[in-house]
Amino acid sequence: MDSTPKTLKEIAQAASDNNGGARGRQLGRIAERKGLTLSYTTVDKIIAGTYTSRPSRKTLEALSRLSGVPVAQVYEAANEVPPQARLADQLPPDVDTLSPEQRKVIIDIARVFLKENRTIRRLELEVASTETNQDDYRLAAREADEHIGHDQLPEDT
Repeated sequence: MDSTPKTLKEIAQAASDNNGGARGRQLGRIAERKGLTLSYTTVDKIIAGTYTSRPSRKTLEALSRLSGVPVAQVYEAANEVPPQARLADQLPPDVDTLSPEQRKVIIDIARVFLKENRTIRRLELEVASTETNQDDYRLAAREADEHIGHDQLPEDT
């Protein structure tokens, strides 16, 4: 059986376990000594299973280093897309010769793509939530109700 942590909670627990069971402020200080940023309240909530926010990139990278879990797997556990190579590093060498107007166009396009990606992510989460809720409603509609006779239930289509 694979014992690799699969959830963000399991990864945070592995980070704690790998550091002598340190939690909260103590784990935050350990992260800081390693040049990482990790809020003690965030890691405590993740371990407790009460964290409802979207973790920052710094938090995910700190959890990866402290737990020994590959960063891509940590991002997957958090339902986040892992960062790719820095875009600035991939631009052609002469990009600095673009005019201010040309630069503005590139920046505006990047902003549009980022906004669309956030919208897509939000809609994907809504659809996933709706599908889960729909399954619950379908099940509830099939359960017996003492006020409705079985002959009054609609036919399956």
